[in-house]
Amino acid sequence: MFDTVAPPTALERARAALQSVERRVGVEHRDQVVELAPPSPAPLTELLPDGDLPLGTAVTVQGSASLMGWLLGATQRDRWVALVGWPELSPVALAEAGVDLERVVVVPDTGGRTADVLAALLDGVEIVVAGPQVRLTASERRRLLARARQRATTILSPTPWESAAFMLDVEQTRWSGPDHGDFWLREAHLSVLRRSRMDGAGTRFEVARHGTTAPTALATLAAARRRAG
Repeated sequence: MFDTVAPPTALERARAALQSVERRVGVEHRDQVVELAPPSPAPLTELLPDGDLPLGTAVTVQGSASLMGWLLGATQRDRWVALVGWPELSPVALAEAGVDLERVVVVPDTGGRTADVLAALLDGVEIVVAGPQVRLTASERRRLLARARQRATTILSPTPWESAAFMLDVEQTRWSGPDHGDFWLREAHLSVLRRSRMDGAGTRFEVARHGTTAPTALATLAAARRRAG
């Protein structure tokens, strides 16, 4: 006589499927231990809601000229950049940040015709940086923003700009390196708060740069929890 093997019941099939899933995701059946990979830093463009500078609008980057330079280096690609009213922004620092200086127009002084100069640049340059020495009225900022929308140009500013797409606010900056870096500041850590319509109360990031490596951005745990929710 031959022994017959009964087919698995529905419960047994469900248990087998559950065990297969547990093995795949790293869950131990007895202790229910979940092994999750730690968060890893992402490119600096992680700071930008869509991974790039938005076209036809303004973005404010407050509290750090270094972050402004790094963002330009991370997003310029083959685009032209105009720097207006920011003579202190070093070309050497921009080059170290990855900015192609051959595609940069520098206007340190507008000769009292700031709005006209910016309007002309918005017609032919993809990224226009309105530096800290730029003085505009609220109506001039509105007109320039409308022109940027028409030309699909991005305005970057270290000071507030009405109706900006979003704001990056550097709340804390820590530089290190003199003791073990031959007295050069080789490491930077920035705490950045991004505010936009999609961020609610804001999304926090930690930005780090080590030596001459490209800066990276890492969303904090609180930000990750908000996104997961």
